[in-house]
Amino acid sequence: MMKYIIPISLIFLIISCDTKVSGKEEEVVARVGNLVLLKNEIPDIFPKEISVDDSAKIAQNYIKAWVKTELLLEKAEANLSEDIQQKIEEKLSRTRASLLIFEYEQILMDQRMDASISEEEIEAYYIANTDKFILDKNIVKALYIKLPASAPNIDRVKKWYKSDKDDELIELESYCYQYATKFDDFGESWIYFDVLLEKIPVEIRNHERYLRYNKQIESSDSSYLYFAHISEYKIRSDISPLDFVTTQIKSILINERKIKFIDELEHNIYNDALSKNGFIIY
Repeated sequence: MMKYIIPISLIFLIISCDTKVSGKEEEVVARVGNLVLLKNEIPDIFPKEISVDDSAKIAQNYIKAWVKTELLLEKAEANLSEDIQQKIEEKLSRTRASLLIFEYEQILMDQRMDASISEEEIEAYYIANTDKFILDKNIVKALYIKLPASAPNIDRVKKWYKSDKDDELIELESYCYQYATKFDDFGESWIYFDVLLEKIPVEIRNHERYLRYNKQIESSDSSYLYFAHISEYKIRSDISPLDFVTTQIKSILINERKIKFIDELEHNIYNDALSKNGFIIY
């Protein structure tokens, strides 16, 4: 079927007619009681390329959904007691107040609050709260390689990936760019040991024991060879390394700063109004 870009105005020429509303030429597409849905109140929900028939169906479905909603609302207002409707109005009022206050606070925080957190602040918080950063999983820094079983010079790979010599690691990197299906160097960042093991077809029953006594993992299946070199590890119940929880600490400090900012804002507004007789408590 040939596709066309259909202007919204053309779609509503197909499915509606022009009607005068409040003295203005407005295109009415649906009416429920005294309520009307105007063409220009329909959101732009049409894909860029769509057939005429599909465009009309999308528009009609939207209009039908609007009609159903308004009919249900009409029934609800007619059948719910005044007490229930009053409680709903009170909830709406509280929600509106909460949203307005929230938006106002966000704007002020963006304008006035310093959201930058220094390395010194992060380190100080870490030192003072190490008991909050106990690992519940094993983590590692590791090099991971996945090679096709047909890759050449595997003996060299087995030597290179265990090495800490820069020239041999450069050789390994160059080799992996040519032949590896996957080559991930997690030497600068911590990952969960479980995440590394998900990449390798190997069964290790006691992870902590394995990490204490092994630095390499080698495995294979019918299609691939797998290598991992573990340069550092921390086991669960150890204290998390600072660089593993830096982002978490930064979020904590920013959140604490936000709470303090809001408390001070509320306090200042209250005291300002108090000094100007801006409220009365009976």
